[in-house]
Amino acid sequence: MKSALRRWWPTAAAVTVTLVGALLLVSQVKQIWDGRGELAALRAHGLHARAQATLSTTCSTGRGTTCETSSVWLDFTDAAGDPVSVPEAPIDGSLYVPRGHRDDEGRVATTVVYDRADPYDAQPAGALAQGPLDLAAHHWLALTLALALLGGGTAGAIAAWPPRPAPRRPA
Repeated sequence: MKSALRRWWPTAAAVTVTLVGALLLVSQVKQIWDGRGELAALRAHGLHARAQATLSTTCSTGRGTTCETSSVWLDFTDAAGDPVSVPEAPIDGSLYVPRGHRDDEGRVATTVVYDRADPYDAQPAGALAQGPLDLAAHHWLALTLALALLGGGTAGAIAAWPPRPAPRRPA
């Protein structure tokens, strides 16, 4: 007869994997929910202003050259007439990159949305078009891993569940 530890070890390991997957999934959903809330708040009470977005790109070489936007600076005049220059804060860990023609200094004409009480928390207006599915697309790898851990751990726990011991027959 196997000891209880040997009988339950595979099940306990599978349950642990299931819990890790569930925690990872919950954390990703929370980040997406928070990003949705940020966007909803700007939609609700944001002011629009014309702006110039200065895009900074970083490139890396390996199997070819890949470039991505590393920062976006927004320059605009707020409702009080004060000039504001602020870096775009990532929403849900990602920057929204304004599209359009870049001038010689790397600037793109865009529109920003900001809260009158805090113009230094401005976002490009195009970022407001993002919905929960757009935000989830930023997390595709973590969400896939979480679902794989959750599903695999659950299946493993079911498969590893030890059978009931056979009842003892009286002699």
